[in-house]
Amino acid sequence: MIFDVYGFGEPDLGEQPDRLAEVLGVRWRLHESDYRGVYYAAAGPAPGGGKLRLQSNDLRDRNGEYHQLPDFPEYRYLLFVDKAERPDEIRSRIASLPHWRFLLRRRVD
Repeated sequence: MIFDVYGFGEPDLGEQPDRLAEVLGVRWRLHESDYRGVYYAAAGPAPGGGKLRLQSNDLRDRNGEYHQLPDFPEYRYLLFVDKAERPDEIRSRIASLPHWRFLLRRRVD
């Protein structure tokens, strides 16, 4: 299985959920969690398989503020692509959005 993460560094997410939905062909559902805060999850599978989650990298819990991915503090928002069967298809679609950067890939067997 492959897990990819993309980052968006602007201070405000603005229209990015709509732009991502358009290039990825998904609809977002808004969720709230104590762990992730307010985040978006794609309704149904992503193109190329897997699940998509869009959330802030800037989180807060009872111990204070922290980053979901501390190695990438300059990226305010993260797009997680979990268990993708064809992650490069997703990567090529996201490449059309100039402010999003591919951050990392993890392979889990």
